[in-house]
Amino acid sequence: MRELQEETGLEVDVVRELGTQRQPSWRVPGLQDENHFLQATPAGPTPAEWDHEIEGDVFHCRWMQLTADTQVYGKHGAFLHALVRKRVVAYVTRGHELLVFDHRDQPDVPTQVPAGRVDPDESLEEGVLREVEEETGVSVTVVVELAGPEKFGELYGPSVHESHAFHAVAEPGGPDNWEHQVRGSGVDAGFVFTCRWVPLDDCPPLWGNPDPLAETLRRSIPEP
Repeated sequence: MRELQEETGLEVDVVRELGTQRQPSWRVPGLQDENHFLQATPAGPTPAEWDHEIEGDVFHCRWMQLTADTQVYGKHGAFLHALVRKRVVAYVTRGHELLVFDHRDQPDVPTQVPAGRVDPDESLEEGVLREVEEETGVSVTVVVELAGPEKFGELYGPSVHESHAFHAVAEPGGPDNWEHQVRGSGVDAGFVFTCRWVPLDDCPPLWGNPDPLAETLRRSIPEP
C-alpha cells in the first residue's frame, strides 16, 4: 500500500497474494530475496492516466488492457497470468431445449445465454453455477466443458478474457418462460431478464449470430 502511494499516488485495498518468488540476493551473497506478488484495487475512482511526481522526477501512470499477452518490465510480470479474468459461458439444456434470455427493458440487446466472469476464489464450474443462478434463477449441474480458450477463440474470435464454455443441465419441469431480476454484484445486477426455453432445433441467434456451440449441442443431444 505504501509503495503504490509513493510511486503512483494511488490509495489501494489489497485483494489477495498471487504468489512468491525467491532469487539470489544482489545485496548479500549466499542469501535469497523473497519477492511477494499481490493484487490490489484502487480505493476510489481514478483517471485513465495521470502524472505523479516523486522527489522531482515525474512518472506517467496509466491503465492498460490486461490480456494473456500483456508484458511489463522484467520479472514484475511473473504472475500477470493470474490476473487475466476467466469468463464462463453456460449452455444449459432441459432435454432438447436450450435456456436463453433477453433484456426486458433493453429490447435492442441480442438474445444470449448465461455468461460472466469468474471470481478469484471460484473454480470454473462454481462460476457456471453462480452465473446461471444469478442471471436466470435456475439451478443446474455441470456436464462437460464444450470449449476452452483456444477453441473458443477459433469459434468466436479473440477476447480480452480467457473464455470457457460449458454444457450444464437443468432438472425437468418448471416454467417454459419467466422474468428474473439479476442478483449479484456484476454490472447487470438489478436488470430484469426474460428467460425462456427454446428448442435446439430452432435456436435463435445468440449475441446476434448463429451459434456454433448451440449447433454442437443440437447434434449431440438425441431427440426425445
